[in-house]
Amino acid sequence: MTYNELVSNPGFEQIAVIKHSDMKSFVLGEAAKRPLWAHIANIVQIMGLLVFVFGVFKVFVLFFESHETAYLRWMLYGLIFTFTFLIVIHEFIHAIAYKIVGARYLSFGMNLRKFMFYVQADKQVLDYGQFQIVALAPAITIGIVSLLGMVFFYNQPAFYFLVPVFAFHGIFCGGDFGLLCFFQNHSDKKIVTFDIKAEGKTYFYSGTLNSSKGDL
Repeated sequence: MTYNELVSNPGFEQIAVIKHSDMKSFVLGEAAKRPLWAHIANIVQIMGLLVFVFGVFKVFVLFFESHETAYLRWMLYGLIFTFTFLIVIHEFIHAIAYKIVGARYLSFGMNLRKFMFYVQADKQVLDYGQFQIVALAPAITIGIVSLLGMVFFYNQPAFYFLVPVFAFHGIFCGGDFGLLCFFQNHSDKKIVTFDIKAEGKTYFYSGTLNSSKGDL
């Protein structure tokens, strides 16, 4: 379904409009309703926190026992990478996922004051299944790569580099999980979404699950 087909389809109605600048408060509100995606997000983030505490403990034990600073430096490099290049990689993976589901007219945006970064596909209509691919692609890709890397490089300098990558990336994915929560909080409806770049807004439309004409 195209954008023009959606907005002219009487079987769908607009149920939410969110300014991108207000996205953080929106996703926190959806996650607060405690759907399954919110629990999954909590598990991912708690795992990341535990890994980070474990990594910090190990690196300081090594430092105080042998005065070895190399592992501390690698963890510092990992932190710097996480809050710079990893953000770019995260959004690039979103962009690839958008292309996989057939989206065009991609653009990147950010709000440094709120530490928000995003990719949008102007007027590209996505259903729940397509949106899951876009939203979860960075979480799955970076999560698996960093976790396997920590296992493979355990007790080596690269392990300490990957600890903050794994730990903080789960937090970075909070917005993605929060948007998935919106779909789950309206599981009795068929939800589709799209962005309007010129307006800086995300729209959500709903239709009945047994909708026929113009259905996705």
